[in-house]
Amino acid sequence: MERNFMTTTKPFVIIGAGIAGVHAAESLRNEGYEGRIVLIDRDTQLPYDRPPLSKEYMLGESSESNIYLRSHESFNTLRIELKLGVEIVSIDAEKQIAITSDGTIIEWEKLLFTTGSRLRQLQVKGSDLEEVHYLKTLSDANNIRSKLDNVQQVVIVGAGFIGAELASSLKKLGKEVTILERMPLPLAHILGEEMGEYFLHLHQSKGVNVITGDSVVQFDGTSQVEKVLTENGRVISCQAVIVGIGVIPNTLLSDEKLDVDRGYVVNEFGETSLPNVYAAGDCAMWPYRGANIHIEHWDHAVNHGKCVAKNMINEKSAPYSAIPYFWSDQYDHRLQYFGHTKDWKSTVLRGNIEDQQFTYFYLNESDIVEAALLVNQPKNALAVRRLVKQQHPVHTDLLSNPDMSLKKVHLRANEDKVSY
Repeated sequence: MERNFMTTTKPFVIIGAGIAGVHAAESLRNEGYEGRIVLIDRDTQLPYDRPPLSKEYMLGESSESNIYLRSHESFNTLRIELKLGVEIVSIDAEKQIAITSDGTIIEWEKLLFTTGSRLRQLQVKGSDLEEVHYLKTLSDANNIRSKLDNVQQVVIVGAGFIGAELASSLKKLGKEVTILERMPLPLAHILGEEMGEYFLHLHQSKGVNVITGDSVVQFDGTSQVEKVLTENGRVISCQAVIVGIGVIPNTLLSDEKLDVDRGYVVNEFGETSLPNVYAAGDCAMWPYRGANIHIEHWDHAVNHGKCVAKNMINEKSAPYSAIPYFWSDQYDHRLQYFGHTKDWKSTVLRGNIEDQQFTYFYLNESDIVEAALLVNQPKNALAVRRLVKQQHPVHTDLLSNPDMSLKKVHLRANEDKVSY
């Protein structure tokens, strides 16, 4: 293969022009970096925001131009060299080069992976039928939208956040929606059984048919999907299927000395095991309170990208210490989640579930708030973030009392810590 060197001046190269990559590139300039910045993506579209794809964009409430992260003019003004439709197929960390699919060699002074995540694929008979969709890109969203006029019955495989948001959007569009989830309750592995029951009833109350504890064994049809066959013997009629069974970090670009454990393993400064190579956002495994974790959400991608950019300019100058946060809009519900935990010891409910306005706290064995879910209570967001961040034991009776402000709960926990 013929190879051509792109330039003789070594730039900072960012592979992946999603949320993390765009904010990292922009932050390099904002932090005073004057060298060349090359931002590369295999997608041909101007970098865009992904969360609206399952919501406002799917509903036709937002146009393509509304979801672009930045304009061409903005990239030019910041002197960010945006290379779209360019696929990097390998890197050589020792030579500090990246090689594109057409053999072009791109030299770099420092390299940042912001390669995001890739979809888990459902491998069953009939997966290649027409109208079996996945939603990851703007092209995916456009393809789904273009077919909806001819669709009345939709099956969504997977009751995660993408599946739940799509169910909400498609129901608003007047479609007959069935969610098929292999777990007993939706989102219970993240939010617990009580909240799993809540979200199950939420979708059912909106007229969505939610089937749990069952999975796809086959898609059936001639050229286009017409039925979903399940392990428990169900036959579900449909004219379209959208599969949303999760994602995995995109670590297809690698090096024998690069530490990869699900994602690119980085330290608190975003440094990988290779010198001058960094990773940020969905593709990274990063340290949080004694363990490496992986977060696939917008807020983390923004903040991690910005933070790692600082460390690319001034090494080890800005440890990443953000509290994980994500949100989801489903029907008329705004859901917000702060923190991260998989093995909480107890939960505390503040408010009334029946009122559909409450905060649900996840505590460890020391009564420290590790995470919290807010349902239709955005005014509590700042106080909840502080409670998660402080890592002091709280009085659970005060925490559950809606007449006691969360600010006072936070102050009381601080006072008790100081007294102790």
